[in-house]
Amino acid sequence: MRILEGVIEVDSVQETLNRLKGCTVTFVDANYVADKEHVRFAAEKALKAWKEGRRVAKTLVMEILLYCAARRQISDAIEMGLKEGRNEVVVVVLEEECLERLKDLGFEEKPVLKLDEEKVERIKRFFGIGDEELEIVGVSKLPLLVRERIALFDVFKS
Repeated sequence: MRILEGVIEVDSVQETLNRLKGCTVTFVDANYVADKEHVRFAAEKALKAWKEGRRVAKTLVMEILLYCAARRQISDAIEMGLKEGRNEVVVVVLEEECLERLKDLGFEEKPVLKLDEEKVERIKRFFGIGDEELEIVGVSKLPLLVRERIALFDVFKS
């Protein structure tokens, strides 16, 4: 499994995903990602659930996105997915041979994960993290709180 961060320009989400058919490639909007470990942790949990037959989604790509979002509803998780236009993303690629296809789509690997005040507020809202909770642990622990939400999702999703 490879976790990459970078930028991709998308004219059509469906066309982009169609060109990746046969590949397990999940795009996660970097605006909702606390850190790379957030995505790695979610992807590992999703893979484990998939192998154990405890999946929620019909595809592994969507299962990974559900875990990244710590959501059971696909319509809620899609907020964290690929959109038309310029996307700063974290990408989960399961097959090495799919890396070239990703680059052919115009994906450019570069650092996009930064934690500013606006992003902290967005993540708090999305994952239901309260001001008091964050005050107690400090902003530097926000990624741990997100991973906690993912772990709880895994336990209670069934």
